[in-house]
Amino acid sequence: MTHFALAVDIGATKVALALVDRHYIVSSQQEIPVSGNPRFWEDISEATRALMVEARTDLLGVGIGSAGPLHLNKGAISPVNIPAWRMFPIVSNFQKITGSKNVVLHGDAMALAHAEFRLGAGRGTTNMLGMVVSTGIGGGLILNSSLFTGETGNSCYIGHHTINFDGAECACGRRGCVETYSSGPRMVAIARERGWSDGTSFIELAEAARQGNSTALEVIDEGTKALAIGIVNTIGSLDIRTVVIGGGVSQAGEIFWKPLRDHCQVEANTTGFIASVDLRIAQLQRNAGVIGAALGVLDSIPEDSSRNALI
Repeated sequence: MTHFALAVDIGATKVALALVDRHYIVSSQQEIPVSGNPRFWEDISEATRALMVEARTDLLGVGIGSAGPLHLNKGAISPVNIPAWRMFPIVSNFQKITGSKNVVLHGDAMALAHAEFRLGAGRGTTNMLGMVVSTGIGGGLILNSSLFTGETGNSCYIGHHTINFDGAECACGRRGCVETYSSGPRMVAIARERGWSDGTSFIELAEAARQGNSTALEVIDEGTKALAIGIVNTIGSLDIRTVVIGGGVSQAGEIFWKPLRDHCQVEANTTGFIASVDLRIAQLQRNAGVIGAALGVLDSIPEDSSRNALI
């Protein structure tokens, strides 16, 4: 019998759902758009019911990785980039849909960190910061080979660390957050404010930079510098050095990675104790979020007790 976890990866622009088995094989993945979709919860509910039919009676539970902040004590989420969801009772809603009481919630970047540590670019490390750099910026932490959630489940909320108290106002309400300079949409918005008009996506901005566009190069350089400051602030506080980065922006290639490496090294040099930052690109890419979400369930139920845990 194949046992599955229903994995739910909630990002700023889409929600991915999939079945993940004990061997971390992802099947039946579906993506629901969030932006401009007034009925996205209804679509998520329908996709969940369809996956329940496919899983039959072999479902171990539901693992959710969500953009934050999280409210673990209430089983709720308030993703900064999904204004319609404030204190949204995600855990109880999935319990109602699936009939399972085993619903595990943690951050989306925490899910990525967990998956990359177990199966991807973080294998062999003991301490690691995992990051998603995409529409938003999030972090997850591995300490002493264990996932560190913090007291509220929001550890390494790095996208909303402020690095400029006089900076631009962020969607979270603070000023000068890392995300206001370094997320894909914000880099595009800044470039357009400076006169770049050849596109509306970070993919197009990165291509313009490769073609030598000075504004695109300048904005990506500034964005990676802000990101590097946030990274070194975080790993300097923890005295760790390995950082695994996934998300759409991380897939831009050397136009993103070279300035990020250079800025991280400059910032690290100022600490006096970080010789270098071990930057790694996530290996699992699009599946990292759903695998990491599923791990919350799969790790909670020993394989030999799966039969008793089925809903």
